[in-house]
Amino acid sequence: MRLLHMRLGQAQQPQMAPRVIGSGDYDGVVMEYDLERHVPVFERVWAIDYSRWGPTLGASASDDGTTQLWDPTASPQPGLLRRVQPLRVALVVAGCADRRVYGYAVRRPAEPVFVMDRHGKAVTYTKFMDPRTIASSSVDGSLTMWDAEDGRVIRTYRGHVNTKRFVGLSVWRNGGLLSCGLENNRVYVYDRRWAGPVWVEGQETGPRTGCESGFVSSVCWRQTEEERCMLVVGGSDGML
Repeated sequence: MRLLHMRLGQAQQPQMAPRVIGSGDYDGVVMEYDLERHVPVFERVWAIDYSRWGPTLGASASDDGTTQLWDPTASPQPGLLRRVQPLRVALVVAGCADRRVYGYAVRRPAEPVFVMDRHGKAVTYTKFMDPRTIASSSVDGSLTMWDAEDGRVIRTYRGHVNTKRFVGLSVWRNGGLLSCGLENNRVYVYDRRWAGPVWVEGQETGPRTGCESGFVSSVCWRQTEEERCMLVVGGSDGML
């Protein structure tokens, strides 16, 4: 194991976790390393999102199997949750490699409130369409819309190519649209009412010499106005 970030302060956790070493670096980042697994404890972050009801509250999901909640404005003192939405309970929803979608109550995160299982492969992204409707994407090449109250599948969307990469998922709530990237560098948009795509944009790329072809790695609707929205797309080439 190469400990590239251990140039400055480093320490081993005491008896609570003797196999973990923590380190700090010039960039202000603290990393923990698992000596048995030979990997960082805080691994790659694959998805982040912000709360619609509390714009400063964010959530991130990582390779380490955890979902973290963040609020940079929060006081270190305990506070009260001001908004309880959706489904009358503040929820965090996460997709997992076991093909399932998990919903957790923010106030009681130890056990999931619900588990929804329909995808054929790992779930890559989840989004709220509205307070009771959830959209999810998977490397089985589909998007699925769920009723969060009873776990029922409302609709499955197919037509795009996604078999191994994180290509993004975003929803335009007021417009009722879902968008996702493709591994052939295109963007697909679905209307929540129909199973097939309603709009396709981008130019399909072929294999490049000496490297893999480009692909869309993230998409995001800008919820700027109630009746108008812009779609921002990021690619594996680092361009928006």
